[in-house]
Amino acid sequence: MGAELFLRGLIKEFYRSTEITTVPDIASREFGIGSFGKKISNRHFEFKNNSSLNFYLREKVPFYISYSNAHYKFPSARPMEKKDLIGADIIYEFDADDIKTDCKVEHDSWKCSSCGASGKGNIKECPECGSGVKVSEWVCRECIGETKRQTIKLMKLLENDFSFTDGISLNFSGSKGFHLHVRSESIQSLSKNARLELLDYITGTNINLTSLGFISNQRKFLCPKKSNAKAWAKKILYAIEYLFEEGDASKIAAMASRDKFSFSTNKAKKLLEEKSKIFKAMDVGVLLFLPKVSNEKFWGALINSIIEDELLMVDRQTSVDINKIIRVPNTIHGSTGLKAKEVSIEGIKKFDALKECVVMSSKELALLNVVAPKFYLNGETFGPFNKEEVSLPTYAGFFLLARGNAELR
Repeated sequence: MGAELFLRGLIKEFYRSTEITTVPDIASREFGIGSFGKKISNRHFEFKNNSSLNFYLREKVPFYISYSNAHYKFPSARPMEKKDLIGADIIYEFDADDIKTDCKVEHDSWKCSSCGASGKGNIKECPECGSGVKVSEWVCRECIGETKRQTIKLMKLLENDFSFTDGISLNFSGSKGFHLHVRSESIQSLSKNARLELLDYITGTNINLTSLGFISNQRKFLCPKKSNAKAWAKKILYAIEYLFEEGDASKIAAMASRDKFSFSTNKAKKLLEEKSKIFKAMDVGVLLFLPKVSNEKFWGALINSIIEDELLMVDRQTSVDINKIIRVPNTIHGSTGLKAKEVSIEGIKKFDALKECVVMSSKELALLNVVAPKFYLNGETFGPFNKEEVSLPTYAGFFLLARGNAELR
């Protein structure tokens, strides 16, 4: 039996025992389906209700199924203009591949098709010849954890800065990150440009410190008064306050040392002794003057480091595309065999995606030519493997077979 047929059988078992009811206003959504190795092979489908959707899943057994963030009068019409747009949700997508994490050196690898060079990590160009490289990307708890951290930060930002609390839902992507759905009535009619402005704010694109009120003025470094600060200015001031309340001198020194400017830990320790003066100065719109130090360079470096720490690596195309289709929550991701599970807003902090989204059985499966770095699933660690013959739980076998890193014995 070939891998495709075998994996399809496992997916069929899942849909036979599972009812998918996660698409709100289902009759107004466009759907797309994917085949083995291809996430979107056809689109412009529509389903009148949950029953027709579940019948399709059980009969046709797609490897992927996605739905539109947009609502249409005629979801299956084509071309797109004939669908007659009613409104559209906003979907913010976080993917581990887009976020720099140290763990990529452990589990990702690359190879250059031009000169044959190879190595560990995730890079775009071959260091030997400058050509593009093919990267084998994997995920671990660390990089999924970083996507979770960013997702939580975005949820707090949407609530604190925009009062978006209603119509928010969250699900694991089924592979490398999370999808945050904003369905509130207030955003349904936003244009693509308006969505782009919202995204630029969220991601801190083109922040200008001067326009925010952070200005070097001779011997003073001015800042907005905390009582009047809004948006990014408010974030920065509260982050400065938290940094000094935290009292980690080495952290302050590291954040301030950038762009050829160096600030020692000893200097940071002395600065922490002036914490109360710093807070009083901020109340009147001034960042404390530091003798024998370039105030512009110190405060500028510290603020820019704070901004970088606050930046969110959101997928830009998904966030602004009104005609985007994205994975249906609680369905199977055909590249991993994991469930794109809905997650409660309250439960996200403790959520272990690579354990809680495993839905395939633990029955042993014999595999050939298994090639993989060490990976984690369902609370267990497997590998590394180098063209080995092994028996693994079915859920781990699906994960490897779907990406072409193993063969059925």
